[in-house]
Amino acid sequence: MPNSPRRRVEFSADALRDNLRRLTAVGSRSIVIDLRCDAYGYGASWVRAAAELEGCDRFLTDDNPLEPIPPTTGELFGLSAGRPVATLIGEIVAVKSITSGESVSYGYTWTAQRTTQLALVSLGYADGVPRSGSNVASAQIDGVSVPVVGRIAMDQLVLDVTNCPVVVGDNALFWSHPDEIAVWAGSAARDPLSLVAGLSWRVEREWIAE
Repeated sequence: MPNSPRRRVEFSADALRDNLRRLTAVGSRSIVIDLRCDAYGYGASWVRAAAELEGCDRFLTDDNPLEPIPPTTGELFGLSAGRPVATLIGEIVAVKSITSGESVSYGYTWTAQRTTQLALVSLGYADGVPRSGSNVASAQIDGVSVPVVGRIAMDQLVLDVTNCPVVVGDNALFWSHPDEIAVWAGSAARDPLSLVAGLSWRVEREWIAE
């Protein structure tokens, strides 16, 4: 039986460390680290350990539900500045070419204006990918930005890879740049912190050191 395509989010320990060092350059005691909701899906134990190594000792936990989100939280995770700590990764499971006038995904909300190469990716709204990103958001493949085309389905989405040759088994990276994060969150009228927090149990979590 063939292996199921992987859906995973990789957390970069190095990115978190770099963001912490930039934020604590003015003094570690001025930074409050928000660990509520499992550090918004990033893993409270990992985030706390990294913060303590940089001298931080002020934390918000689930015992402080009414405290506002500290203003540096977005920067801590690289959502508004710095290096994004989390990258959502989906595997390309099919590649096909369509001609001008053909439409994509259910509802046919996107129609090709030229011969177009498409990649089907093993991520969908059941994994926590906002459906509102359909036709407006993008991903990265080998450093090239590729748009989401057509409506995001439960288990899959489609990318226009005409300008980025791919093969089945390649990975598409999501939320790997602050500008892309802003588009995904903005399309859903959500705080960027909710993106990782909203990922489903189907998505594997892995902390890595580069």
